[in-house]
Amino acid sequence: MRFLFRKGVTEVILYLHKNGRAGYYEMEKKKFVGGRQTFSKILRTLKKESIVVRKLIDSRPPRVEYSLSSKGREVAELLERLDKALQKK
Repeated sequence: MRFLFRKGVTEVILYLHKNGRAGYYEMEKKKFVGGRQTFSKILRTLKKESIVVRKLIDSRPPRVEYSLSSKGREVAELLERLDKALQKK
């Protein structure tokens, strides 16, 4: 639970929820967090927690694409509801 509210984590989840899927560099350019190492660690943890799915695309050069798992979509919907509830105040 604590991990979800670290800098950049909810932003990544909501970005993927809005866009469906995104490549590593596409999201890294959004600067959800300061550095690449931190961003990579967030993605690894989200994958480990089964919130995102990492897909290697066999192309030249190889690409990586991320999308939300069903668990990730549930988390994103809860985050959106929480955001709306907080905005009402």
